[in-house]
Amino acid sequence: MSSCADDPLRRLVAFTGELRRAGVRTGGSSAADFAAAAALLPPQDLYWAGRQTLISRPEDLPIYDRLFAAEFAPESGVPERPDLDLDEPQDAVGEPSAGETEPEDAGVGADETVVIALASELEELREKSFKALSDAELLALRDAGRGILAATRRTRRWQPAGSGTPDMRRTLRRAARAGGEPWDLRSRARRTERRRVVLLLDVSGSMAAYSRALLVLAHAALQEGHRWEVFCFATRLTRVTPALRHPGLWQALDAVAAEVADWDGGTLIGEAVEGLIRDHGRGAMLRGAHVIVCSDGLERGDPEVLERGIARLSRLSHRVVWLNPLYADPAYQPLARGMRAALPHVDLLLSGHNLASIEEAGRALAGASSPSEHDPRLALLRITPAPWT
Repeated sequence: MSSCADDPLRRLVAFTGELRRAGVRTGGSSAADFAAAAALLPPQDLYWAGRQTLISRPEDLPIYDRLFAAEFAPESGVPERPDLDLDEPQDAVGEPSAGETEPEDAGVGADETVVIALASELEELREKSFKALSDAELLALRDAGRGILAATRRTRRWQPAGSGTPDMRRTLRRAARAGGEPWDLRSRARRTERRRVVLLLDVSGSMAAYSRALLVLAHAALQEGHRWEVFCFATRLTRVTPALRHPGLWQALDAVAAEVADWDGGTLIGEAVEGLIRDHGRGAMLRGAHVIVCSDGLERGDPEVLERGIARLSRLSHRVVWLNPLYADPAYQPLARGMRAALPHVDLLLSGHNLASIEEAGRALAGASSPSEHDPRLALLRITPAPWT
């Protein structure tokens, strides 16, 4: 991470990415929360800002301490946990004790300026349209967006747990070792695993810039070993997952561009969906997966083909999510034939035009937000009846 030392934004999001790669469960907006907290605290409290916003499980603390020490210890240090004596009164937090005075220079120092700038840059990145991102911002997007579309599902297998369903077999086995007294009640819970994500990216002329940003997020997910499958389409469907497995971002994007012959071409969404089902519908790729379609819905083919394909796709998959950048406009109405045909069979509709919208999609897939907030039927209600009807 030392290569990011001159760029505060990339340095912070890279640190968050290191935590995720080490097994720490962090949310999709954790880097933004970290930056916002750091901007409100003195630089010497950077450790606590990260600990409060990035760590949710006690078992992750040793990993956090180790990685924080490797990245930030020379500057801010890893503070020792206070040894509190409960018999003695403690000074109130933030209040000087007797005989102490506030430092004369309470202004914003250079380190604080850097942290505030970092928070501002990260928030700007979250709100900036994918269509306007520079190459440097695409790199920051890759680090900030790691794992934000990940969701889990419960499997049929069981595992020991601290709480949940009583595990009578383990309880009785434990009781047999203790003279037959079942005093230690054991529990179990279903094992969880990440759901597969199948990404369908419209790379026609109007969507190429947005799909490029989502390819960056897909590259980051594949590098972390997530179960993603990525397809690009304009007039034909092309699987680009192998190309995105290249460790270098720019090399991976070049490989994708070399494979997708119809980049910036027309749009045949229905034929792409039918091709996906025909080639992969009988296997395990689509079953139980989150299928994410990124397109503005400007279909040049037969909308009935698209409606039939999306309806079947919704039956095969766990959820169908449609990302339409035009939906970011409050005045947008789904008047395009393709969108009107597909929406009745879509589970979630979001704009997907910036990182903040992708984070919201991740929260919806993880069940952290109400699905009704992104009900496609709300978009259909936007349609204004024609004056002659």
